[in-house]
Amino acid sequence: MKGRPGWPSRIARALLPGALLLATQGATAQGASLFVVCQAGAEISVIDTEHDTVERIGVAKAPAGIALSPDGKTAYITHPDASLLTRIDTATRRVIDTTRLGGQPFAVVADPADGTLYVSDWSADTVYRLDAATLARTGALKVGRSPAGLALDAHARRLYSADRESNAVSVIDLATFSRLASVPVGQAPYAFDAGTDARFIAVANVRSGDVSLIDKSDHSVTRIAAGRMPYGLAIAPDTGRILVANQQSGTVSRLDPVAGRETGSVRLGGSPESVVISPDGRRAYVTEWFADAVAVLDLEGLSVLARIPVGAGPRSMALVP
Repeated sequence: MKGRPGWPSRIARALLPGALLLATQGATAQGASLFVVCQAGAEISVIDTEHDTVERIGVAKAPAGIALSPDGKTAYITHPDASLLTRIDTATRRVIDTTRLGGQPFAVVADPADGTLYVSDWSADTVYRLDAATLARTGALKVGRSPAGLALDAHARRLYSADRESNAVSVIDLATFSRLASVPVGQAPYAFDAGTDARFIAVANVRSGDVSLIDKSDHSVTRIAAGRMPYGLAIAPDTGRILVANQQSGTVSRLDPVAGRETGSVRLGGSPESVVISPDGRRAYVTEWFADAVAVLDLEGLSVLARIPVGAGPRSMALVP
């Protein structure tokens, strides 16, 4: 039987999916707002990254994934256990509406070209294409079992789906909305970073404890060992190094894709979930699921600068300019 992607008990949670990785969209760390999805607290904690202050937005139960519209003015929040999608005005910090989509909408991404939304349905093994204005379905595509994270490569016009229970990644052509390939990776692929200029896409494999690098041109795969139960990851924009949040290890690893190995780590505890790196590459933000906090890391020294308390059960994040 499939695991459910909602809020688990602290005993059962190790077998279930963790945070979704979302890309930043042109924000800078200074003066930006970090929208943190807090699943157990049913809220979005908004961190002012310049002053480390927090504002809270109440939402429907068990929020999980987040994406931003291309202009950064709207945040889209999924609620797998409630079959809902919430829209938030990022300027006014108010909920615009909450719409029932059906199924278990899990990951969500927005196409920078036109704002079209793509949503993975965990229980239906399907990725849906939605009109951003009306949220009407304009396409449905079967992928592998239990699609979790999604990543969109706007330049190559490709969408990637981490099909967790198939141990594979689906490659989707956006022009035809068709599945081009299913690429075997490690065990239980979950969260992505497609990179801005990278020739590869990185995916964290929860059960095999490693990261798969998928070459975007020929879909060949290289695997690099990480910590135990890696969930979230992000590619640094300046160095191409990969930060990985390892839940069971309680660490964040720094991987060098050229050397093919770990080059450093920092211990956090609190079950590190997801990672967002500031576009200038100087800082990283890591959700600590059980600590109800976001850790701020200095990437040069790979050290903890601060821990910011947020709502209960922080999972995914997005930086809003």
